[in-house]
Amino acid sequence: MNKIVWVILVITFLGSSAFASESDTIKVGAFGKVTIYSPRETPKAVVLFVSGDGGWNSGVVEMAKNIVNQGAFVAGIDIQHYFKEIKKEKTKCYYPAGDFEELSMILQKKLKMKQYLKPILVGYSSGATLVYGMLAQAPANTFSGALALGFCPDIETDKILCDGSGLTSHVLKEGKAYYLDKTEKLTAPFIVLQGTTDQVCNYADTKKYMDGLKQGKIISLSKVGHGFSVTKNWLPQFIGAYKEILNLSYTKQKSEQNPLFKEQHLTPLPFEMPLTLIPAKKKDEDLPIAFLISGDGGWTSFDQSVGEALAEKGIAVVGLDAQKYFWNAKTPQKTSNSISKAVEHYLQQWNKKTFILAGYSFGASVVPFVAANFTETLKEKLKGVYSLSPDIKADFEIHIADMLSMGSSDDNYNVIAEMKKIKPYDLVCYFGNEEDPETRKRFSESEIKIIELPGSHHYNNDYNKIAESILKEVILSLR
Repeated sequence: MNKIVWVILVITFLGSSAFASESDTIKVGAFGKVTIYSPRETPKAVVLFVSGDGGWNSGVVEMAKNIVNQGAFVAGIDIQHYFKEIKKEKTKCYYPAGDFEELSMILQKKLKMKQYLKPILVGYSSGATLVYGMLAQAPANTFSGALALGFCPDIETDKILCDGSGLTSHVLKEGKAYYLDKTEKLTAPFIVLQGTTDQVCNYADTKKYMDGLKQGKIISLSKVGHGFSVTKNWLPQFIGAYKEILNLSYTKQKSEQNPLFKEQHLTPLPFEMPLTLIPAKKKDEDLPIAFLISGDGGWTSFDQSVGEALAEKGIAVVGLDAQKYFWNAKTPQKTSNSISKAVEHYLQQWNKKTFILAGYSFGASVVPFVAANFTETLKEKLKGVYSLSPDIKADFEIHIADMLSMGSSDDNYNVIAEMKKIKPYDLVCYFGNEEDPETRKRFSESEIKIIELPGSHHYNNDYNKIAESILKEVILSLR
């Protein structure tokens, strides 16, 4: 989406009045008029609901209101208007996952949510196809999951959807229709509610598509056609599916999949903090634990994979979701205090004496300030600070400008100056050899240790190479 248009709309939107208690409309970029529904209590979830070809009308409105009754904040999107607007973009493929994530962030900033909630995608008919495509496109933990009503895997649009993290498609009719292939890379639940008498999206074909789909589930609805006209025949299943997605987070899934959690019986942190724990797979008393702060996109598959690679090598990881934690402004001291408590807690839980501090992107710029504000007692336990792709300036709040990669007007924290303060704590900066050379030069000119790895901002997704390099530096620091 055109970033200048987004910024103008964001400024206008953030200056407008607060949401009504029930429903209202706003205009946001390519989405045009978005209908918003607020529960009377603090929202438990954020839902982005995509209409079918008929637009945002009575059928999907009633569906949306039923989710609002469950305590969700719902934004209704007219798919026809959205497709019409994105046709104006000069691009080879469409990446709606990015547009929808930005929409979610803008809405939640307006709502003044205490912590960012990963949105749930819901779609009807063509909207059902689109939410599947977005879930497959997006990095893990961008969306909580997707709920599709009346699903077919083909979509009518003038350009193919970009592959992103896990989507593949093929042409049905060039410039008009595309088929979204069955993927093995879904990282969040995709639940389909399909009527057995659906005459538009054949039930048998959809069931065949869903059978064996990783993270996929189909709920068969007797006496239900494509129109979902008789509410009592599908509403209980719809609410049940919504609650199923609501109650299963990405980090919870990862924890449940890790058998070491059952063996180690870890005691949770006694205060709320958006953390992910990755126990080490081999025991080495000399190795530290790692506290890893994510980028501003939150704890995604990149952060999880880096953490898992470190754990494979004997370094247990405590991961902080920066998008959630820094959703509202923090100070360096407050951040350091919270992280100090978490570090001390998990040093005790894992019976360790030392730790390292690491961060990626947004988190890489934050970690020097965190380390500098540790108490002297904790600094004695710190055996290294590792910044993966830091910026010149740091921030302690996620801003909409950050989301659009346009920088923030409140970047008041000088990263290089802070790094100079913590050089005695074995500071290392990492950059991909395809990243901006000017940024890399600024750090190297300041006599900060730089290690270059192959690739750009995601280091060719070579998580093992990142972990190997960090482990090598850790071993050097322990000598």
